[in-house]
Amino acid sequence: MSDEARRVLELLAQGKISVDEADQLLRVLNDKGGRADASPNDAMAVAAKPRFMRIHVHKQGKPGREDKDVNIRVPMALIRGGMRLGTMIPGFHASMNARLRERGIDVDLSKMDPALLESMLSDMGEINIDVEQTGEHVRITCE
Repeated sequence: MSDEARRVLELLAQGKISVDEADQLLRVLNDKGGRADASPNDAMAVAAKPRFMRIHVHKQGKPGREDKDVNIRVPMALIRGGMRLGTMIPGFHASMNARLRERGIDVDLSKMDPALLESMLSDMGEINIDVEQTGEHVRITCE
């Protein structure tokens, strides 16, 4: 057993990481399989994958009214579960695709497989989306 794998198991035993995080770290260690260009930080980067999507909306109130703030924190597990549930509901993809097209978004949800979803969600940890319009500010981040 490598020193890195032993360290992951020690972190698990100490309760500093969850079983899922330990599994992911051990998989990364196995995948790198002794590559010279892989650093020990590669494994730790997996542990920092986003667990929540935060949506913050700030709307300036009209004169004489107060500003409004909405702050939503959605677990990534809920997003994954919702996508999987959507595949089980007959006609879900067709109706969602039609609604998205009405709003100018041409996406085919039926072509989104679990591997693509996982890839997309893991990449979301690196994005920040800011949308500003007159009196409104929307910020979407992953944490």
